[in-house]
Amino acid sequence: MVVATVIPRFPLLVAALRARRPLDAPIALGPAPGDPQVVGLCSPPAHDQGVVPGLRVGEALARCPSLELIAPDPAAVAEAAERLVVRIEDLGARVEHVAPGTTCFSAEGLVRLHGGLVRLMRRVRAALPVGAGGGVGAAPGRFAAINVASMADPGDLPVVGAERIAEVLAPLPLDRLPLPADQITALHELGVRTLGRMAALPRAAVLDRLGHDGVAAWRLARGEGDDAPRPRRPPHALVAEFDFPEPVGARSAIHAAARLMFGELTAAARGRGRALRVVTLRARLSGEGSFARTITLREPTADPQRLALAALPSFDEIAAPVESLWVRADALGPLGGRQLTAITTGAEERRRRAGDAARQVRAAQGPEGVMRLIEIEPATRRPERRWALVPYDASDHLNR
Repeated sequence: MVVATVIPRFPLLVAALRARRPLDAPIALGPAPGDPQVVGLCSPPAHDQGVVPGLRVGEALARCPSLELIAPDPAAVAEAAERLVVRIEDLGARVEHVAPGTTCFSAEGLVRLHGGLVRLMRRVRAALPVGAGGGVGAAPGRFAAINVASMADPGDLPVVGAERIAEVLAPLPLDRLPLPADQITALHELGVRTLGRMAALPRAAVLDRLGHDGVAAWRLARGEGDDAPRPRRPPHALVAEFDFPEPVGARSAIHAAARLMFGELTAAARGRGRALRVVTLRARLSGEGSFARTITLREPTADPQRLALAALPSFDEIAAPVESLWVRADALGPLGGRQLTAITTGAEERRRRAGDAARQVRAAQGPEGVMRLIEIEPATRRPERRWALVPYDASDHLNR
């Protein structure tokens, strides 16, 4: 079984808490500095008056004159999400962080430790932030567990077995499936608006219209072919902070402060005999709001100059004065670099580089982040039957 937690509107809850705004008022996340002038997540009172995410600010205010816009705070959201993941990891779970407020983990090995699945789920619910609401649910797979948790009523701990999962998922809207927006729209036009209607379609028709990705989504709607959670690797975190005496907007001052923090982090990493691989940059902006970016380096490094070259351009995206900077780096890589070769080996070097690139994309996007086409039925004229997507293997056909 997989246990999942879902806290709806998590970024809005965090921003409203920091701005000290009531959650039962018509509020919505406003645009960040430099972003398109559209609203983000909104509260139920605002939604009842016609405000939806993606609506232009002027139209949202016309529909709901009492609407209050709150500056998004991605740094605070990341901190709150990390605290939630750490609390669940303290129970002994290997957690996948799906999205802010949404997590899942395999209950295998933990049920006996905590005296049963329900007791484990009670402890998970106790780890959720007080007053944030949210649901905890369990089901045989990742997709099913997340959706069961999203439907859980306050105080309930639903556990859905494999024999009932298709029935439970059937009323959910079609956009819960991992399908592109254009395919969701096409299915809506055909009258397919729920997972139950999707599951009732013939497999051959789904394959003909949507291809292999559509068949994978069709199987999820039927409660089949669900993935196991992809737990994160607990970070060896190093943190550096810099507070400006007064808000600073000059790029040179921000870069100088960032270089100081990069030097501090790389020195600490070398002291541990490790190198930095993933770097998270955050800035507290003047007034309300924040800035956050995560950078995955191509190769681990403990060189502050290389780190600055990779990370400083992200700070140029900040469009408001900065009060403080915060950098966190995960010291996950080996300190020793790769030995360079004196003679280029052609195909072997291409194979190595392709393998490195594939691993980096998979680390950021999951196992299906890099795929390739193979021919399975050369005689057919239908592309969806002639070709199939399979995980990319860097060792294949790289001698070209």
